[in-house]
This record gives sequence, C-alpha cells and structure tokens, in this order.
Amino acid sequence: MINIPILFFGYLIILFSIIGFGHLSAKILSVRLSLGELGLSGILFMTILSYITNLLVPHGFIHNSFIIVAGLLVFFFILKKKLLRKKIKLILLVASVLFIGILMYKTHDDFFYYHFQYTISLIEFKKIFGVGNLEHGWRTPSSIFYFNSLFYLPILEKSLINSGAIYFLIFSNIFFIQKVFNLLKNKKTDFIFILSLFSLLFINTIFYRLAEHGTDRSALILIFILAIYYLEGTNKKLSKINFKHYYQKILVVTLLIVSLKSFYLIYTTFIFILLFEFRKILFTENFYKKIFFERVSYYFLIGTLIFVFTIFSNTGCLIYPASFSCIESFSWSIPKKEVIEMKTWYELWSKAGASPTYRIDDVEFYLTGLNWFPNWVQNHFFNKISDFLLSLILIVIITSIFLIKFKKVKLPKKNFYLLYTLVLLLLLEWFLNHPALRYGGFTLIALSIFIPLSIFIESRLNLNIKLKKKIISLILISFFVFSLKNINRILKEIDKYNYNPLVNAHFYINEDGYNSNELLLKAEKKRNIDKKKFYIVLDRNLIKNLHLINDE
Repeated sequence: MINIPILFFGYLIILFSIIGFGHLSAKILSVRLSLGELGLSGILFMTILSYITNLLVPHGFIHNSFIIVAGLLVFFFILKKKLLRKKIKLILLVASVLFIGILMYKTHDDFFYYHFQYTISLIEFKKIFGVGNLEHGWRTPSSIFYFNSLFYLPILEKSLINSGAIYFLIFSNIFFIQKVFNLLKNKKTDFIFILSLFSLLFINTIFYRLAEHGTDRSALILIFILAIYYLEGTNKKLSKINFKHYYQKILVVTLLIVSLKSFYLIYTTFIFILLFEFRKILFTENFYKKIFFERVSYYFLIGTLIFVFTIFSNTGCLIYPASFSCIESFSWSIPKKEVIEMKTWYELWSKAGASPTYRIDDVEFYLTGLNWFPNWVQNHFFNKISDFLLSLILIVIITSIFLIKFKKVKLPKKNFYLLYTLVLLLLLEWFLNHPALRYGGFTLIALSIFIPLSIFIESRLNLNIKLKKKIISLILISFFVFSLKNINRILKEIDKYNYNPLVNAHFYINEDGYNSNELLLKAEKKRNIDKKKFYIVLDRNLIKNLHLINDE
C-alpha cells in the first residue's frame, strides 16, 4: 500500500534529481539553460545514462538509488545558488498542481501489453537481444521506458514507473511560464510571447490525462518548444554566439523527441531548416567547423547511435519499420516480410481500417489512394478529431477575448514562412500516411492555427497595465481545468473500479503484465546453464522451445 504523502515525497525526490542531472549535463555540454530547459536536459541525460548502464546491469534498487541520490547531491549543491532558491517556489507550485495527474487506477491501453513489461525487463535484466520477437510492441522501444525504469526505488517499488510523462509536462510548463513572463518583463510581447502562452494552455487542457500520454504526447509537447526555438532565433539578428546558443538547444530537444519514438525522426528537419536559414553565418570564416565539432554535436551523435543500436538489437533493423534498414542475417532479426506487414498494419490502424474489435477485409484496396478517407472521417474524425478541434477553438476564443483589442493595424512582418511551410508539409504527410492524432496530428494542427493567429493577435494586443493579470488568470485557468478534469476522472475511477487513492495511490497492475517476464526468466536460466553468451539472445527457436517447456 502506497499512500499519497509517500508517493508525493518520492515524486519530488525524482524531480529534484532530474534538475541536478540537468545542471550536470549543462556544465558538461557548456550550454546555457533556463530552469525548464534544465529539467528537460536532465531527463535526456538520465535516459542516456539508463541505456548505457542497462548494457551491464539491471535497474534494481541499488542501481536506481545510486542514480537518484547522485542527482540529488548535485541539486542540493546548486541550491546554494540564490537564483535557484528564488525559482524553487515555481518548481513546487507547478509540481504540486500537476501531481494529481499521476493518481490513477487505469493506465494506457498499451501499458500492460508492452509499456509495463518492457520497463520491468529493464529492471530485472541487463541488455537483451531480440526482444522484438516477443511482441511487435517491443520492436519500437521508447526512451520513456528507460527513463521510467530508474524510478523503481525502495518503498515506492513500482508505484512511479509509469510517471515519466509528468516530468515532461512539469518542465515544459516551467519553460513556457518563464518564457511568457520574461518576454512580458522585457516588454517583448510579440508573437513568440503569444505562441508560448497558447502552447502552455494547450498542453494543460488537452494533454491533461497522463494515462493517455503513452510514448507519443511527451514528444508532441516538445515540438511546441522546438518551433518556438526556431521562430525566436530566426526573428532576431543573430550573432555567431547567439546562433550557437539556439543550435545547442534545438539539438538537445530534437534528440529527446527522436528518442521517444523513432517515427519522430522526421522532426530532425527542424535542424536542417535552421542551418539553411543561417547558412551565411555558418560559412563565415568556416564557422560551421566550430559548430559541428561542438560538445553538443557529439552528444547528439552518441545519443542517436545509442537509440539506433537499441532498435537494431531488438529487431535487426536500424530504423523500424523501414524494411530497407533491416539485416536478416542475425539470429534475432525479424524477417523483412514481417516488417513490411507490420508497417502496413500501422498504416491501416491509423487510417481507421482496424481496431481491437474489427479489421477491413481488403486491406490493399482500402489503403490505395484515398479509399480509406470516408471510413476515417466517420470513425476517427467525428470520434476524436472533431472533439479536439472544438477544444482548440475554445482555447483560441477564450485567449482572444482576454488579449485582443479590436483596431485596424497592419500585420507585423515576421520571418515564419519557412517553418510554417514545413509545418503544413508535415501536416500533409501526416494526413496521407498516418492520420491519427497521436502520430503528430495534435501538435501539427495546433501549430498551423497558433502561428498565424499569434501574429494576428500581436498586432491587436491590448497593451495595458492589466495584461500581466490577464496572463496570470489564463495560466491559472489552465491549471484549474487540468485539476478539474483529473478530479472528474478520479471520481469516475472510484465509482467504476472502487479506486481509493487515499488508501492506496498505486495504479492497477494486471497479472498479464508479467507474462513476458516469466519467459525471460527461463531464457536467463538457460543462458546461465549453457554458459555461452553474456547476453540473452531471443531468437524465434528459443522462444518456441521456452513456450513448449511452459506448456509441459
């Protein structure tokens, strides 16, 4: 039984440890970061550390306690700094408000299918080759599983191993809050200021349910930050030093996005358009040589190689499910034919051609051209996207009422066309290939509306002494909506599942969540008996034999 005070204490301990590692990574990389950025950088650093240490040891109590304590020591060291002490109130305020999000009984629909099982495998075993042969969900490992595996701690045990997404939400909130009030303080109430506010309101009111974050929504939140970095940089007259500053930040955030899901590799295009935008600076006195040999560039390369290696060791593919990147010669490799079939299955699912209860008969015909469109409109658009658009419109209307002063003025000239074109192209790619909200639709649709609207509002912004109060009111409303929606969710879970967070705040654990764990224990036992390999290597024959042993 885990009560709320114990859960909250563990929650804060992890939070402070993340900040500590964020400071450490900033020092190592020589990057200047705000508090929100420090937290996100800490998440990335801990995640990469998790990947590396799992090559050698499982993530048990001793390992995880050492990691968390190490981060805490750094945090308490930097707490001596006056600047951080001033910001501790903001950290505690945001963390306390969002804490209600991790009080849940029901988890993500895929949680026990592979999220939980994958995380448990990291806790109980060191690196395993060929886990993609267990279930297709294991073929696309998200970095959030590795991050979550560090939260298996004494007393808390498994109570927080589903909570990684809340820390993305916390530090993103802090990032946007700081961005908004810093720009307000410096009287730079431009479209970046408004876009940051829109992003903050969006993530708190739309992404309020932690159980729905899965492996997707944390990355979608970060894409807002990525867009703001680009727009902020391109609307300034950047020197070499300032360009270097934005380049470093974009690289760190992009690496974190890609690590969460290999599909988001497409968002590395933000790096390329930034380099294109500032090509004159890059080629002045061969400045590009200095940039490309930055510590953060090596960090990005090492992190990318680690993530690619993990996918490869799981599937035999460098990028899954891109069949051209698959090498079938390894014992654990998934056959290319099966990879192609799974790619088709993902597309079918995203285009509403399949669900847990049905599947379209003629898959080839359905996926040809726009044959899927009418069914998608009926089953996905009017089921999910329409509700999302209504929520989006409500955010826009309320924010506009608070901020706009109606007057005729010319729209300010802004350098946003290249990014906006990229957003529209990504939106088109999303619609044609995988038009489910979780595959990027949330953020791309929002940005396609927020960017031009932010420019429009800038020209009509009601600049009076009450603006700060209005901004505070909007932020407090978003926190209120987040809390209210989660209270309503908890009340429903109390009624449906007899969930009582006051007695036991732990989420429900399905017995099926340990199915793969039992098989892996047998594989480990066999490896120890054979004394042939340092790692467990799961090929199809081994899995078949282990299942036969189980049946006997």
